[in-house]
Amino acid sequence: MSENHLDPRTLVLRTLAGAPPEQLPIGELVIDDALVKEVVGLSDEATLPLSAKKALLHRWGHSLVTVAFSHGWGAPLQPDTKERLERVNYWAIESDIFVFALVDGPFSLAARIWSWEQALMRFARGDDDLSGFLADALIEMSDWFAKLVDAGAQGIVIGDDIAYRRGPYVNPQHLRLTYFPFLTLMIATAQDMGLAVVFHSDGNLWPVWEDLIHAGVDAIHGLDPYSAMSLPLARERSPHTLCLWGNFDVGWLAALPNEENIAAHLQTLLEPLRGTPMIFGSSSGLHAGLPLQVLDHLYRQVKNWRWRGLAK
Repeated sequence: MSENHLDPRTLVLRTLAGAPPEQLPIGELVIDDALVKEVVGLSDEATLPLSAKKALLHRWGHSLVTVAFSHGWGAPLQPDTKERLERVNYWAIESDIFVFALVDGPFSLAARIWSWEQALMRFARGDDDLSGFLADALIEMSDWFAKLVDAGAQGIVIGDDIAYRRGPYVNPQHLRLTYFPFLTLMIATAQDMGLAVVFHSDGNLWPVWEDLIHAGVDAIHGLDPYSAMSLPLARERSPHTLCLWGNFDVGWLAALPNEENIAAHLQTLLEPLRGTPMIFGSSSGLHAGLPLQVLDHLYRQVKNWRWRGLAK
């Protein structure tokens, strides 16, 4: 099978492994069910069948799907684990796209136990309670990752919002002592089981960018454009094999750009990274109310974008 006819799952797998793809993989960290219901004409109260989302991902040429096992540490309701494992299994069996599981990272795990403020303090001072908690969590994660693999996941996204617009919430020097050692072990544990690992965070990650790379991630997602993150800078400051994913601002779509505007915007965004491992997607995900026709135009152009060779 030639590279430009790879199935989406293999395309994403090779891109995460650092191979420049012929065709740019497409995917979103989150696609709200409410948006899918808008597209397929279901009411807000209706149950969304996964087959409807599958049809939409096929229509947009997406190469991957992410099943969230967490709505974030502060969410009042969290996903049902059994139901989400069934979703992973559905995508693994009923589609040929790459399946990610979105899981909490070290900071989010701690914030669930002690609150956001307490987690900040503990990572800043590195107390014994935090060390013991993270060590126990790593043991549990080994069993948890095995369940994800059995269900059919090929990768995980570690979701951990450790930064805001100006930089990390905790001094990077403290994070290097308390956060990154555990993150590195978490990544290695998942990779030892055959899972690709992506790290996601909002905010300005430049002060800890090299730390994330040294932790061993296969890709970094987010690259929040409102926090001084950019694809060209990320490419410049990263190994050529590191996969980058995100940076597109869905808020820009609210201006209802036409196809020429979209093409020009994509040229500016993508051209500096041509021929390098990258997945196209927004920095945060898709939500209800986005202009559906514009999304159609956007993904159609990305799907047809030649990622290697001559310019589009």
